[in-house]
Amino acid sequence: MTEIVYYVAASLDGFIAGPQDELDWLQAFDGAGTDYGLADFMGTVDAVAMGRRTCEVVQSLGAWPYGERPTWVLSRQPRPDGGALPAHVGWGPLSPDALLAQWQGQGVRRGWLLGGGDVAGQFLRAGCVHRLMLATMPVTLGAGVPLWGQAGALQRERWVQWSYRCYDNGVVTRELWRATPDTLGDGGGDERASAGATFPEGLAPSVRRAA
Repeated sequence: MTEIVYYVAASLDGFIAGPQDELDWLQAFDGAGTDYGLADFMGTVDAVAMGRRTCEVVQSLGAWPYGERPTWVLSRQPRPDGGALPAHVGWGPLSPDALLAQWQGQGVRRGWLLGGGDVAGQFLRAGCVHRLMLATMPVTLGAGVPLWGQAGALQRERWVQWSYRCYDNGVVTRELWRATPDTLGDGGGDERASAGATFPEGLAPSVRRAA
């Protein structure tokens, strides 16, 4: 079974990038002697998906960072010419359900939904975001790219917190599971992990608490 994880950093006011897709506000947190769990997470990722604007930001940072992992850029715009992207990177307007089915056919166990916010919102509305791994940075941006794109289009949903970690510089990382009748089990009233919770085969969460 394929799990899609939205792993992302956001400001306190819920933006994942500035109004012009700027990420410079993250640089203040680079020198903390930690990558906030990114390398460990990358070691579990089999495939990557992102929108066109996110892809442009990734390309602007240098060499392609995702190796030979199957990657799909979700865009209705034509693919860039000139070999700007590795040949194995797919491009086109797949729906969340279609991409999930494609990954399942490829034997992908965990896919990283990289962003941006509008793409993440589309996956959430389609029920194709299974886990949220969120690093909240102690900064407000005032404007920018929202975590889930146009929030008014979303429905109310519950998320179960499975782990969190607080850093001395104010960064807080959290791992949350999208609540369903299966994941809530008999203990569905508890916002944290319930002893009665059950999970689809192959998607059991890893519970890690900060000391």
